[in-house]
Parts: sequence; C-alpha cells; structure tokens
Amino acid sequence: METKYAPADRSSKESVLASNLSLEKIPYLKDIFCSLSYIFCILDQNRQVVFANDILMKTIGIENISQVLGKRLGEAMNCHFAYDEVGGCGTTEHCRYCGALNAILKSQRTGLKIISECRIRRMNNGTENFLEAEVTATPFLHENSSYTILSLIDITDHKRRAIIEKIFFHDILNVAAGLKGFFEIFDTIDEEEQQSFIKMGSSFCQQIIDEIDTQRLLTQAENHELVLNRQPLNSLTFIHQVAKGLCFLDEAKRKNIIISENSVGENFESDPVLLRRVLNNMVKNALEASTPGQTVTIAVTKSDQKLKFSVHNPKFIPRDIEMQVFMRSFSTKNTQRGLGTYSMKILGEQHLGGKVDFITSETEGTTFFIIL
Repeated sequence: METKYAPADRSSKESVLASNLSLEKIPYLKDIFCSLSYIFCILDQNRQVVFANDILMKTIGIENISQVLGKRLGEAMNCHFAYDEVGGCGTTEHCRYCGALNAILKSQRTGLKIISECRIRRMNNGTENFLEAEVTATPFLHENSSYTILSLIDITDHKRRAIIEKIFFHDILNVAAGLKGFFEIFDTIDEEEQQSFIKMGSSFCQQIIDEIDTQRLLTQAENHELVLNRQPLNSLTFIHQVAKGLCFLDEAKRKNIIISENSVGENFESDPVLLRRVLNNMVKNALEASTPGQTVTIAVTKSDQKLKFSVHNPKFIPRDIEMQVFMRSFSTKNTQRGLGTYSMKILGEQHLGGKVDFITSETEGTTFFIIL
C-alpha cells in the first residue's frame, strides 16, 4: 500500500486481538493504567492500538475497547487528516509534521523513550477542535513482540495561558509603549501635525482594545459561549473600514494596504465584530510576511450568491509551513504565538458559517480568504 510518510502495513484483526489478550494477562496492567488521569495506550509494531485505558475511551466517546482495537492513534482520535490517504493515519503528507507519530517512529527506530509535543486537529461530535498534548513514546518488549507504550497529557490550557500571557505582556505592552511615546512628543509638534498624531493615538488605543477583545472572543468561541450579532453590512464599505483601521500598525510601516479595483459593493448580513477579527488577522499575517515596499491587497468578489473576502500578499508559504497553518499554537514567529490563523478557522467557520482557506504559489504569492 502506498504511503507519503510512515509505513502503511497493518496487522491483521487476529494479530491485534491476540496482542490484546496477551497484554491483558499481565498482572495489574489494566488496574494501573486505568488509574491514570491521562490518555494511555499500547501500540503494536504497525502503530495500531492493542490496549487502551478508560481515559482514551472517554475522550473519543466509546464504551468498549473493541471499538478502538486495531486503529491507529489519529484514527482513534478522529484526526482531521487520518483518512486523507487509503493507508490511514501516518501515511498522509500532513503526518510528516505530527509530533505524536514522529515520537512513535523515533522510539521504534532508536529503542529509546521519546518525549515530544503534538497538536491534533480533530472532529468531536461534528465540531472541529484542537488537542495539544505532551506525548511520551516508550519501547516495550512482551513475549518477544515489540510494542510502544504511548501516553498523551493534555496541555491545551497550559498553551492557551502561555499565549495569552505573551499577548498581554508583549503585544499590548508594545502598543502601550508606543502610545506613551506619542504623548511625550505631542506638545513639541505644531497644531497641523497634532491632528495627524491624534488619529495615530486613537489607532494605538484601538489596537489595545482589539487585542483584548480578540482574546475574549476566542475564549468564548472555544467554550461555545459566543452569541452572533448579525447586522446589515455593505461588503465594499466593510473592507475599506478594515484597511483604514490597520494602516497605523507597526507591521504596516513602509508597506501598502490597498483595495482591489474588482471589489464589489454587495449588501449582506453577518456579525461585523467576528468578520472584522477574521479579516484583521488575515491582513496582519499578510503584513508580517511582506517586506518594505510590498503591497497587501484586500478584495471582495461575488459568485453563486456567495461573497469571497480575500487578502493577498506576494510572499510564498513553504510546504512544511503550509501543512500546519491552521493548527492551534503553530507559528512561524515563536513558540508563544500561533492564534491568528487558528482563530480565523474557529470564528470564520464554526460561528460565521463560512469557509476559511488559502492558496499559495511561488509565482502568485499567498491569498487567505473566507467565503460566506
């Protein structure tokens, strides 16, 4: 069977059941590992589950271990990419960047205990969510057969707190420092320049409000507490407001934000706060990817009674980054970032009911978009 990464070979149903029966005969194994408060399972040499504790079964919503035996981790956890290839979990291009799979493979290859972190983009009761976990893969030999003991400790909340602290202690502090510097020189400039500085100061204040409000909205969205407030809007007016609100960002210095001439002015209904957050993140990401002198283009087009809001920048996203763009906490900037594209997905798809995606090429650059 073909694979784009890990071996696709599978153990037979008979082999999986035999391994499970053999492992369950180990004295106190089930009692010990079902007493743990985190996910624990044992995998055979083909990465298939042959033993699992009750936390794993509770996490994936099953009552009997027979429902998970023979599955690989991504298949058991309903990973978004698990069935992109016929070979299943481990055989897709996305799997190259899976922390759990790479820990398993390295442990099998070296015979050592491997600790890593992974982000699992999974479907749960029809809703997409993200699990961030510390993964430990440990080799285990039993009756001359090789197994891997795998544990996953949920660190989603820890990661969330780290990111929020970073935003408050870094991003907001930077904007506040800029606002302080603005006031320090305000009295030294003439009245004509003061009018321009007042607009800039207002933008600084709005950036602080936006950072705080973005975190509030994202927390509500993840907790399923977000209430939509749909209002009549005009598509062209809306993107002009987005562009105007971001022109004073530090990331926008010596770069251009323009509105495509092909943009349409259509009346529609949506939640302006959430849609603005989605587009703001698209524009901010585009500005961060661009170099001085380059242009970020915002557009809105209509096709088949759908509106497509898009943000283009001339930079290309390499394949390894492209595969991980919408993962929670994934960032090309540093380990304490990574909510921008994730929040686009959560707010744009789960709450606005749209489709959020992007296209990238070395010749055409990168375009993020939301279709409503």
